[in-house]
Amino acid sequence: MPSWTNLSYANVATTSPAAHRVSLEWSEALARGGAAEFDGEAEKNGMMPLRRAAARLLSCDIEDVCVGSSATELLCSLAWAISPPSGSNIVSTRASFPSTVYPWRRVAEENGAEIRLAGHDEDLYTDPEEIFALIDQDTSVVTLSHVEYSNGQRYDLPRFAEAAHSVGAILIVDATQSMGMLPIDASATGADALVSSGYKWLRGTYGAAVGYISPSMRDGLVPGLLGFRSHADLWDLRADRLELADDASRFEYTTIHFGAALGLAAAVDELVQMGMDEVWRHDLSLADSVIEGAVNLDLKIASPLSQAERSAIVSLRLPEGVSSEEVARRLQDEYGILVTSRAGLLRVSPHIDNDADDVGMLLEALAETLAQM
Repeated sequence: MPSWTNLSYANVATTSPAAHRVSLEWSEALARGGAAEFDGEAEKNGMMPLRRAAARLLSCDIEDVCVGSSATELLCSLAWAISPPSGSNIVSTRASFPSTVYPWRRVAEENGAEIRLAGHDEDLYTDPEEIFALIDQDTSVVTLSHVEYSNGQRYDLPRFAEAAHSVGAILIVDATQSMGMLPIDASATGADALVSSGYKWLRGTYGAAVGYISPSMRDGLVPGLLGFRSHADLWDLRADRLELADDASRFEYTTIHFGAALGLAAAVDELVQMGMDEVWRHDLSLADSVIEGAVNLDLKIASPLSQAERSAIVSLRLPEGVSSEEVARRLQDEYGILVTSRAGLLRVSPHIDNDADDVGMLLEALAETLAQM
């Protein structure tokens, strides 16, 4: 069996062993007897372990948390629920991961709203002031990635929440590249909603995601996606009425891979037990080692380095004519080291499962690879 050194948690995590075990146990139970070991009551409560774990992670109430199959799914449901009206505008960035913007673009096209995207420089850095400049009295939604996927730039969410709320707009945040890496107090961010996929920094697997929806926004909000779970009592199977749950679980509308959700709950519990302050300190320490080693190799750091804007994602600009895709491929094929090529940059993203030795192996392999190119 191949042995990998995964330094690319911004891409796909090495699944937490606890999450893997729990997910397998669920799958094996289903294979043994279908609903015999996962009956209607278990299905009804199948999201609860992850909701409880995420509430602890985000320092919020369980009523504020919902579960989905992906961050994109939750964003799509939110976009249709909010449905920005004709004449309004939605503000984001060109550097955003597409799924942060696409759901809003679809709704904007339907309703006649405008999408406004702040630009970036050659290192994919977006000046926050350029985003603020796009917000005006007609802004209905500001939607951001808490941490940009390409270069790890981190935004000051309370500032953006204040700017959005000052004009009557809401702030929707894709926290897929931050949740599980750094401490997040959901209420303190001021965000009206945060979503995160589970297979990156949370160390789950594909098929489960979490969302936070603030109490002030969700009252009266009808999800854009509905299904049999949307009714407050999901096993009261009648099609002639629909009574939504009075908490964030109204956004849980259908059957998902419960094994992935139960496994993700175990992975999130691990992070909570470690303490997110400690996880953040550990990850930044490894990022510092990557930066120091890259500078010694005369590589440019494309990621922000200020304490206010940095994250554990470190993106490197390679020498002129050297392909980041080729370097990432060689590191994987020849050394078993996983990093990622994004937007022409070599992206390194270590996490709690890594240590200084892993970073040392990367830097040595990177030096050897560059010398051959």
